Order: sequence, then C-alpha cells, then structure tokens
Amino acid sequence: MADKGIKNVVVKKELLGKVTSSNSRVVRFRIVSEDKNRKSAYSKIFITGSEAVIIGPGDVNLIGNTVLVNWSSGQASVQIVYDIFAGFDGSVPAYIGSTASQTYSFLKTGTDSVRVIVQASSINPVLTEVLEVYDSGVVSLV
Repeated sequence: MADKGIKNVVVKKELLGKVTSSNSRVVRFRIVSEDKNRKSAYSKIFITGSEAVIIGPGDVNLIGNTVLVNWSSGQASVQIVYDIFAGFDGSVPAYIGSTASQTYSFLKTGTDSVRVIVQASSINPVLTEVLEVYDSGVVSLV
C-alpha cells in the first residue's frame, strides 16, 4: 500500500537554468514540507547531460559604428539566453554580454575586422568549442 502523503514532483529541464561550459547541468535539491516547517539537507550535486547543440545560421552586419548580430537557433530548443563574444582586429573573442533575444548590437572598437561568436549561455560565460554553435562571423570594418 502506497503512502498517501508521498507526492512526485517533476522539474522540467528548461526550469533548471543555465548549462556549464561543458554543456551539462548542475542539479542539487532539498525537500521542504508543505507547511514549510521542515527541510531536508541539500542533496549531493548531480551533473546531468544536456541536449547536443547544433550549429545554426547567423550574420554580422556593420551599420555606422554599430555591429549588429542576428542568428537563428539551429534546433527546436528551450534555450532562451545566449552569451555573446566579440574579437576585434584578430584578437581572441571576449565576452561582451548576454541576451534573451536572437539579435544583439554593440559599438565597434576595432579598425579592421570583428569576429562574433554566439553560444548557449552558461553559468560562467567563457568561450568554449563545445558551445560555439550559433554564429561565428567575421566582417570587415571599412
């Protein structure tokens, strides 16, 4: 006979938050009673896999002194936040911001070229080959 007080709770993966730089999710939980007067200790940390990320199309355009980046998700995804990296004049792209849309603009600070990489947002925004998926475009700054 099952205990009537036991409830199953399902947490959807889109509610788990950002991925790590290795494209996995970190999950830790605790149980709280309905009247909130009892709490369990936190569980051990679980590292779960995430969906494989697929390259999608994108483009980089220069409008005056503004660099405009547009991209399309390469898959039907629950991803809603993206990290943006830009490198000017051949430098290694550095983190410049995050966005929940599929377009991003910023001012140019280089003179010759810009390389832009858009990837799935992670806990620590670092450029990683695993997540370098949405757009890697180079445009001349003439």
